[in-house]
Amino acid sequence: MQTTETTTQDDLKRLGEEIELKIHLASMDARDQWAELKKRLATIQHHAGQTLSNEVAVIGQALRKLRDEVFAA
Repeated sequence: MQTTETTTQDDLKRLGEEIELKIHLASMDARDQWAELKKRLATIQHHAGQTLSNEVAVIGQALRKLRDEVFAA
């Protein structure tokens, strides 16, 4: 169950976009930190997408197997 305090990928993306808009005024250190965090965010989003795709495939396979077993009975 999600709460309003739960950070979602969309929240992270939105926060990143807000920071990116204002980053040109920041110090070089902040720019470096942003560059590293931006890479990590992209990595997380990529892995989350892969995980979701894998889970959908596994669940789909299990549902098809169950359907076949139920209809075969």
